Formats: sequence, structure tokens, C-alpha cells
Amino acid sequence: MSPAMLELTMKGYRTLGVVLKPEVVIEVEPVEQPDTCLCCGASRLHSKGRYERQVRHLDLCGRPTHLRIRCRRFACCACRRSFVQPLPGIRPGRHSSEPLREYVYQQHHDGICAATLAHRRELGQATIGRIYAQFTERKAKERLSLDCPTVLGIDEHSLHRRQRFATTFCDLKNRRVFDITPGKSDADLQWFLRGLRGRERVRVVCIDLSSSYRALIQRWFPRAMIVADRFHVVRVVMRHLLGIARLVYPQLAWKLSWLNLLRTRGNRLTPEQRHRLQEVFRQQPALAPIYELKERLCALLCLRQHRTHVALHPQQRHHRRLPS
Repeated sequence: MSPAMLELTMKGYRTLGVVLKPEVVIEVEPVEQPDTCLCCGASRLHSKGRYERQVRHLDLCGRPTHLRIRCRRFACCACRRSFVQPLPGIRPGRHSSEPLREYVYQQHHDGICAATLAHRRELGQATIGRIYAQFTERKAKERLSLDCPTVLGIDEHSLHRRQRFATTFCDLKNRRVFDITPGKSDADLQWFLRGLRGRERVRVVCIDLSSSYRALIQRWFPRAMIVADRFHVVRVVMRHLLGIARLVYPQLAWKLSWLNLLRTRGNRLTPEQRHRLQEVFRQQPALAPIYELKERLCALLCLRQHRTHVALHPQQRHHRRLPS
């Protein structure tokens, strides 16, 4: 038996043989037999005989593949009921394996239309729709059983104009989207937040500088510390410092090239831009300390390690640890 064919079969089965003509048929049997009755739980069982079950499976080298499963029907000596032994990776009443059904679901979810997918897999379009609906329902139930992340990010967005806002909940620790729900007010989100598991274990909630979410967080995440989003803090710092620069030099509002130079971080300036920036400071020396303060504040706010402290005063260059 080749490693590819052994890998093709699912866990919990023993491969008995392979028939390659006219299509690939892999003969298998379950490794484990049931110990107790599925109806009453009694341990006294006897076999009522063997039978074969054939289901579709993942293709092997582009050829249609089936699993021919040799299994048994059992009878319980206590309740006198008979049952078919459970088969790993194959649900009752299904004519295809779970790996194949999940593959069809993923292909359809990625954008392949039902007609094309049905033609490729030699299935009906209704079957494709049922598989997609079953896996979507299953994944929705798995989503409901997830606990809320301990480090949560909340932000609102809209995909296009004249659309209601939606709120995005992000798992910042694992860097992934946790969930998206319509609306952004407390009335819109209370049904979602009320059913959220593990709200009491949330330690940090990161939001922008608007006050729309603060009362919501204090109500639904009482033990969480509210943290400002770094991106929005940097943007506010830039806006205020450029406002100070306009007060110092009012004509700056009409010098867009100067404004672009003052907005750009020092480590992103090209040699030509650095030369032009020095020329700006030569003509307006009062803008130099404002730009230097902006650079130090942005460097402080962009630190990855929250325990590291950077002094704002130019003479204090050493780093020290803040007490925990």
C-alpha cells in the first residue's frame, strides 16, 4: 500500500485493499468495535452479521474514489434492539465522507458556483446547497460556544455610504476577527453582548478616543481596563502638533509641501526630503522643536513593549523600567 493511499483513508479504519479499475475503491473496516449498546448502554452485544457500505471520498490523483466499508450490525441482549456500529468520519444516512463534504463546502465558500462545483464532483446542485447549509449551521454553533477573548478590540465601520454602522470585535492577542455585528449603540449591541460567554474574564478592551463605547464597556465588561488605540492616539498627537505649528507660522496652511514634510516620520524621509526639511527649519526655526517633539511622542507611542519608558526631554536618553 502506497503512503498516498494510506493517507487518503480516514482515521479509525484499517485498509484491506484497493481496486483501481474502473474507479478507485478503497476497501476498509473500522478498527474499533462498539462495547456498549447505543440505546440502553448495556455491554452484552452479539453480531447480526456483516454488511458493506460504500460512500464517496476525496479524489485520488484526479480519479473518483469510494470507500467500501465492511462493518457489522449488532443486537443488544438486554433491550433486544439492533443498531449499526458508528463509522468515524461518516454520518448516518450520508453517502459521502465528511472530508469530501468539507472540501465541497470550502470550494463553494471560496466562490466556486454551485453549478460548476456540481459538474466537477458529479453531484446535484441541491446536494451542494445542502452541504453548504449544514456546514454553515455547524460553524455557527461552534462560534456560539467560543469564549470572549481576554484582550478585545472594538471599532465601528461601514462598507459603503448610506449603510448602517457595524461593530467589529477583534481578538487582539491572536490577531484575528472574533465577530461582526450590525449597529454601534448599546441598544443595537445588547442582544449580542448579553449572550457573549466569558465577558467577566476580559482584561483589556482597546477602543478609539471617541466616548461612544466607553459606557458600553463599563456596563458589559466591568473588570476590563479601557485602553486607547495607538493609531488614533498618534493621529490626535499629529493633529494637535500641526495645529501648534499653524499658530506659530500661519502661512503654513498654504504651504502643502511643508505640511507633508512635517507629517512624515523622520525614519521615512528620503535624503532629498531631509534636505528640504532642513531648509524649512532654516527659514522658520520655530518649527524645528515642534517637529522634534512630534518625533519623540510618536516614538514613545509606537513602542511595542509597554514596560519600556522613553524620556521626552532630549537630555534624558536612557531607558528604565517602570514599576509593575
